[in-house]
Amino acid sequence: MPLGNRQLAILRRTAEALLPAGGSLMPGAGETDVAGRLASFVAGVGGWQARAMGAMLLAWELSPLFSSYRRPFGRLSPAERQAYLEACLRGRGPRRALALWLKSLCLMAYCSHPRVEEATGFTGSCLDEGPPQDGQRLEPIAYPQIRGRVEEQADVCVVGSGAGGAVVAKELAEGGLSVIVLEEGAYFRRQDFQGSPWERMQKLYRNRGLTAAFGRSVVPIPLGKCVGGTTVVNSGTCFRTPERVLRQWEAWGIEGADPRAMEPIFERVEEELSVQPVPWEIIGRNALTFQRGVEALGLHGRPIQRAIRGCRGCGVCTFGCPSDAKQSMHISYLPKAAARGARVFAGCRADRILVEDGRAVGIEAEILDPATEQVQGRLRVRSRVVVLAAGAIHTPALLMRNGLSGGPVGRNLTIHPAMGVGALFDEEVFGWRGTLQSYYVDDLHESLGVLLEVTSPLPGLGAVSLPGVGPKLKQALTQYKHLASVGLFVSDSATGRVVGKRWWSEPLVFYSLSGKDATRLRRGMALAAEVFLEAGASTVYTGLARLPAVAGRRDLERLREMAVRPEELTVVGFHPMGTCRMGRDAATSVVGQYGESHTVRNLFLADASVLPSCVGVNPQISIMALATRTAFHLLGQGGRYFG
Repeated sequence: MPLGNRQLAILRRTAEALLPAGGSLMPGAGETDVAGRLASFVAGVGGWQARAMGAMLLAWELSPLFSSYRRPFGRLSPAERQAYLEACLRGRGPRRALALWLKSLCLMAYCSHPRVEEATGFTGSCLDEGPPQDGQRLEPIAYPQIRGRVEEQADVCVVGSGAGGAVVAKELAEGGLSVIVLEEGAYFRRQDFQGSPWERMQKLYRNRGLTAAFGRSVVPIPLGKCVGGTTVVNSGTCFRTPERVLRQWEAWGIEGADPRAMEPIFERVEEELSVQPVPWEIIGRNALTFQRGVEALGLHGRPIQRAIRGCRGCGVCTFGCPSDAKQSMHISYLPKAAARGARVFAGCRADRILVEDGRAVGIEAEILDPATEQVQGRLRVRSRVVVLAAGAIHTPALLMRNGLSGGPVGRNLTIHPAMGVGALFDEEVFGWRGTLQSYYVDDLHESLGVLLEVTSPLPGLGAVSLPGVGPKLKQALTQYKHLASVGLFVSDSATGRVVGKRWWSEPLVFYSLSGKDATRLRRGMALAAEVFLEAGASTVYTGLARLPAVAGRRDLERLREMAVRPEELTVVGFHPMGTCRMGRDAATSVVGQYGESHTVRNLFLADASVLPSCVGVNPQISIMALATRTAFHLLGQGGRYFG
């Protein structure tokens, strides 16, 4: 669904106001065709998202009518457009949200242009210049190999190939069961992870990276859509579920969730993934710069544990590992499942859960053309057990679309809200060179649920926190190689919900950050700013409209004392969880303590949706451990399910 001429003109005027011609060494938005490339991006999204984006552009065009200008955006002079953009970004409410959204989109398209990459210094090179390795390979079954009406049978049908589904498939296949895995996305290899991060995002992410929750503000929720799921596009960070969280789950009636019982399961998962601390030789200057401030302040920091073999420190983990070093499911668990007979079907979108006499007996799915995503047939898998592992957003949506929405299905959504803080140094940092997520500080984790994780600020994605528009913004981009960055995560107290209906192509997600969590994020932001200043930063960028930059102790004290409203923070939900949570009581949970549905026999869930609460850390290991536990239960109770 392409943009109309009017919307394209709005986009062009806005992009050129943000990034005009002239000034610094960089070209302008017109010279890099930002508007045209974004129009192609929107057309590729399609559906209601494309229509919504078109409507938002029209709303932006009309928004100055309700300001002192009293004219549409297109009738403002170039100087007035820049002034209006600046005022919106410093303000609050819908106009600020629209301005931030447009700034983010324009910067993603702009910074992916080769001329801009050259000007910022982004080359995509790795710290270790040795040749990449080739990981294990899969041979998924996909269109045109299958088309029309296809019938299959298996002991177990698994929907989803990410951290939950891949684990269940591997453990059950190694246990002697026949397994079929259905994945909506396509299969990609290391050689496919080429081009700019923005180009890769459009290929590897659901809705080209535009999945979001709606509430006080719009919260992006990036989700992978490919064989291997979000593990292909995550950072590979591996934290065990904190012991206090496990004890809380045990107190809620989840038997065998105590730290001692979970220890061998964690060890099994970590061994499969080769979990290890980031080696210092590939940790990168971004982490070393932050560590300098951490040590000066006497804080507790250390390299992050990651699932890696042969990592070269390329810094683009969230856009597909170009080294096959990150142990995503498509090169770790799924090949082992396939070696034991499991069959992986790619480009197959599950839409119907087959239920007979209160028992799940299979799945029906649409067969998609990977190039166009047009339906080319229908696949029916009859199985004795069905395992849903489509993630915390799409598993509840699939249940709802099949009329299985009893209890709290889709509710209790937590997203582990995150935001970034950048810092400008006199020295060159080249923050994207080295491990993307590399070093953490947990001094506020027990007290406030806030975790600081050093994250590489890739151009285009991190630049939205840079203040200003026009020549000021372009000048800041020329200093990007001097920028360091850290991410903040908070274990959220608020919850949202997912709503899925048969007639909607994508589920709707609703979530609003709480005031309590906003305050805790502000505390984490202040600590990050203090670390950066101690490390020698000249300026720290907060992303706050009322205090966009911290340039010294006076600004730092102001940041510590100011009250921050949730809508003032620009947060991202990288870790959605809890929408079909595990528990004993069917009134407050969706599945039992081993993942079986309270209402449909032989229907299991094994993904982030079953987590009883926000785990407070990157949840991949938690998901995989509970999925392992579910697989062991199925194998141990084989006569009950497969006899």
